[in-house]
Amino acid sequence: MLIRDIVEALGAKLDGDGDIVVDRLVHPARAERPSDLALAISPQAAAALARTKARAVVVAAAAPWPARSFSAVLAVAEPRMALARLTALFDAGPPHERGIDPTAIVAADVALGPDVSIGAYATVGPRSRIGAATTIMPQVTIGADVTIGAHGLFHSGVRIGHNCRIGDRVIIHGNAVIGADGFSFAPDLMSAAAFTAAVAVRRVHSLGNVAIGDDVEIGACTTIDRATLESTRIGRGTKIDDHVHIGHNVTIGESCILCGMVGISGSVVMGDRVRLGGGVGVADHVRIGEQAVVAAGSGVGSDVAPGAFVSGYPALPHARSVEQHLYLGRQKRLHDKVAAMASRLDELERIVSRTVKK
Repeated sequence: MLIRDIVEALGAKLDGDGDIVVDRLVHPARAERPSDLALAISPQAAAALARTKARAVVVAAAAPWPARSFSAVLAVAEPRMALARLTALFDAGPPHERGIDPTAIVAADVALGPDVSIGAYATVGPRSRIGAATTIMPQVTIGADVTIGAHGLFHSGVRIGHNCRIGDRVIIHGNAVIGADGFSFAPDLMSAAAFTAAVAVRRVHSLGNVAIGDDVEIGACTTIDRATLESTRIGRGTKIDDHVHIGHNVTIGESCILCGMVGISGSVVMGDRVRLGGGVGVADHVRIGEQAVVAAGSGVGSDVAPGAFVSGYPALPHARSVEQHLYLGRQKRLHDKVAAMASRLDELERIVSRTVKK
């Protein structure tokens, strides 16, 4: 790849030779050959430029210029966006054989778009459809009547249940399960009556599916349950981290961010551009308004207004949550003061009592 092509893709400012060929993006300290492009957009990485073997480097335009000379210096105005574009340019995806592996089991009536790849020991159920240039890595299981869009990537161990709908350019990482049955039983397991010996717990069957929009990414070991009758929905552009659980009948809006270990109970409705920090728990039937932010480790037990920033357990408006934590930190001192006052009052009462008796 030529430096000039990278400059054009990044909208960067170039100082030096645009005809240098680079084939790898690395930290400056890990550069081993002249064809490495050293990425030095953080202060720590920039400090390593003094010893790098790379001829070409990428730096933040707002940072001090490198002390030593290089054959090509690419200065970027928005380092984080540059990182996204650069890693996309150099990411060839997981190595795989093109086409259909002879060990894959693909039903005779499956419709495959052009350039679909299906890896070893993968299975695709009857009447399913897979769009153009989608890659199914080894040991993926896709059920019957599933629709998958174009240019997707399904890593090894992914399980897609029957009748699910998945959009274009969706990435699902290893061992995620999409379309398992919902955790739903009768009677209500949270009621006291459900825990008597006379009550038989009956399964509520999941007849719906999961519908995932375009440009969604789902992390490893994440689970998304199918709906009872309709669809559990994940909106376009939403990014879901590893080890997230999304219960049945949930609707998640567009461009949401769900960090690792989030747990969402059934029938939650979440607006667009919501952000949930790591370890957040959301109770069933809660509504979270668009552009709301929930801090890591919070427990959401009631509705969250659009644009709100909540934290704590239970989740409260962040300023109030901080106030409560500060108050808890002062409790011992307050208790000590109250105890001292009580001791003084007891002593005064004893003095008064002795005085009265005299």
